[in-house]
Amino acid sequence: MPIDLGDNLILRFALPDDVDALAEFNARVFEDEKVGAGIRGLMSGRHPTVKSNDFTVVEDTRANKIVSSMCLISQTWAYRGIPFKLGRPEVVVTEPEYRRRGLVRKQFEVIHALSAAKNELMQGITGIPWYYRQFGYEMAMDVDGGKSIAGVHLPKLKASDSEKYRLRPAVEDDYVFIREVYDYASRRQPFVSLRSKAEWNYEFSGRPENDFARRKWLIIETAARERLGYVQYYPWIEDSALYIVQIELKSGVGYLNLMPSVLHELWKLAQTAPAYRNHKSQELRTIMLELGRTHPAYHALLGNKIYEYGPYGLYVRIPNLVAFLQHIQPALEDNLVGTVAEGYNGELKLNFYRSGVQLKFNGGKITDISDWSPDSVEDGDARFPDLTFLQLLCGRRRFNELKSNFVDCDGRDEAGVLLDCLFPPFTGNIWCLS
Repeated sequence: MPIDLGDNLILRFALPDDVDALAEFNARVFEDEKVGAGIRGLMSGRHPTVKSNDFTVVEDTRANKIVSSMCLISQTWAYRGIPFKLGRPEVVVTEPEYRRRGLVRKQFEVIHALSAAKNELMQGITGIPWYYRQFGYEMAMDVDGGKSIAGVHLPKLKASDSEKYRLRPAVEDDYVFIREVYDYASRRQPFVSLRSKAEWNYEFSGRPENDFARRKWLIIETAARERLGYVQYYPWIEDSALYIVQIELKSGVGYLNLMPSVLHELWKLAQTAPAYRNHKSQELRTIMLELGRTHPAYHALLGNKIYEYGPYGLYVRIPNLVAFLQHIQPALEDNLVGTVAEGYNGELKLNFYRSGVQLKFNGGKITDISDWSPDSVEDGDARFPDLTFLQLLCGRRRFNELKSNFVDCDGRDEAGVLLDCLFPPFTGNIWCLS
């Protein structure tokens, strides 16, 4: 770096002085000022994991302007309590007249190398359909799914419940409580995004006010001011809805009594929330509970008219599958405990057609995870075309679901049962660091 791409185009890392040009460029092409504010936050020096040189830019030296850019947002996730480093490529953008020249591909090569240098075992990115499959990604994990409830269908409040529970804005004294409840709730799902103290502080008070990733918190409490849990939400109305992205309660507190009061309080808040991009195309109609495919809050609303909307997909890339599986090996062994595969003995050969992976088991313990080369397309215990195995690993699909969707995904029945035990479903909505 820098790399001469020809046609007066130079690929380089961004500099602190690029912040104004990058913010303007992103806001203009995305047609969203909040994206520009987010770029300023990422390049401000206050973000806990991103610096200006985590951005790549393609500059037209003749026109003296940035024509394409992206960045890497480094973070730590965990699988069943085992932390691992993840790199999140984001805000990928190119001027329309410079597209289809391979500029994004060149930047992904650099970003992937940068991520590897940081020892990141996985990359994940949200984005438009199909596009990132070109760069080694698979839509392998759920994101953004949930349920909605219209204002006219809010559950009725009992007279005795109307004053029992309330919501209030979180203050600094609540931050430790929110972190503790988040950590407790994270045990429900195999994958979770972890945050250091610095990252939590950035979420609470470090983001620019107009940042597209900015969220706010409300504390759920009793009339006697006992804290029971929290709500995290986007502080604006979009698509006629208020988006709730977390509702979590501390240990020993249930959702059944709380949810009617919480929803009514949220509806009051929604009446005064500003519209995204400062305009309303439609009047407020619903509360969107963007909590994943499953969440205990949904069960408290089964008697009400709630509408399910399916999840989108988080693109996932695992450049060294064996290294990742070896890293989470203790968790995979724990996943077998209490299942029909507990104490399993044998081998499991996974055929990816051009490559493969072999796992060996002794008494439920994994004694070996290594690369394996199939001799034919029919070799192995289970076969997965392209990157479809990542959907199983990341909990988006069960083995029989993959078999139904891909006729060249197949395997022995015993292997399918073992795989489903090794890789349990992920049905939540992970909170990526942005």
